[in-house]
Amino acid sequence: MRPLGSQPTSETDFASAERISGLDLNAEVAACLDNPVAHVILDAVESFAMILNEHRQILAANAALYKALALEDPNCFQGLRPGELFDCVHAQEGPNGCGTSKACSRCGAVLALLAAQSQGIPTEGECLLSSQEHGKWNSREFQVRATPLRVADHDFLVLVLRDISALKRREVLEQVFLHDLANTLQGLQGWTELLQVSKTNPAIAAQHILDLSDHLTQEVTSQRLLVQAERGELNTEMIEMPASKILEDLETALLRHPSARGRVLEIAPYPLGLWVTCDPRLLHRILLNMAVNAMEASLAGGKVVLRVEAEPQGCRFSVQNAGCMSEEVASRVFMRSFSTKAGSGRGIGTYSMKLLGENVMGGEVGFQSTMEAGTRFFVFLPLNPSELHSRLKG
Repeated sequence: MRPLGSQPTSETDFASAERISGLDLNAEVAACLDNPVAHVILDAVESFAMILNEHRQILAANAALYKALALEDPNCFQGLRPGELFDCVHAQEGPNGCGTSKACSRCGAVLALLAAQSQGIPTEGECLLSSQEHGKWNSREFQVRATPLRVADHDFLVLVLRDISALKRREVLEQVFLHDLANTLQGLQGWTELLQVSKTNPAIAAQHILDLSDHLTQEVTSQRLLVQAERGELNTEMIEMPASKILEDLETALLRHPSARGRVLEIAPYPLGLWVTCDPRLLHRILLNMAVNAMEASLAGGKVVLRVEAEPQGCRFSVQNAGCMSEEVASRVFMRSFSTKAGSGRGIGTYSMKLLGENVMGGEVGFQSTMEAGTRFFVFLPLNPSELHSRLKG
């Protein structure tokens, strides 16, 4: 067998695709579980802990993991790899599961496992995990530690995952929201002081103050909605409304947004009688995030195109710009703590699109990005099952 830390073959995009099964796997499971040291290690760890073989297959896990994933059968995970157990969205993209896709080359858990095995020392990292759990999209962050373990004649690895999602949420609050809040309040104070000393046109100052206040209100509301959505406590208010109204409101908000300066906003032709079933406040926030990101990714003079299209099963809104995402960005774009912008605590915009569009409104959020066509984010909203017909109202 080829060691896990060696160069991958042409059959895999990253780490080794080799696995064992049947009697070979059972023998390794027995060697692991028959050793008291393994039980001591698993019992001593409060975070999620697993013992893996050299092919990154799970042999044993601790009680914290059983409880978190509601595992009733103690043998159901044996032979799986960590990404497969956690339903990672990239786990099945490679030729042989977790660790074998191109996206896996940027996974902190896989990198820590490979480094620990090749160097023979404990290795730490950070894993941003997007998964599908019970039909719901989810994003979590883990602090990872991989430690080599010699048991009898077997070389195992202890993988410990500490959930740091709450820490990342706090970073978002501190690095993004509070920073934006401070800047907005500073702007309000500045325009108010100018009014006091009569150094500006009152109508102009009042408009700036109104815009800043509106921005502040939207940011507070956005954070509240996000927290409620993560807790599963956000109730939707689905109504029918003209797509034209959604686009008009979006255009008004974008023209007042700082990111629109120097960019061209275009609304592609669409059927004027098109109606959509949605929660308007959530759809507006999703599309606004898409459009702002597209503008920020565009060069001066660049064009951002908004589209809405009727489809047999629903309605599709999209936002397109000329840029193309790198492979690394494309594989991580919806992760909560990942961002192409400088500084920690960013990345909440694309994460919220996925969370609100799929988990809350029951639609689909995705993108296509190519050198030829640029980058196009979309949100697809299905019709109600009893209303699978055209929304074109003459």
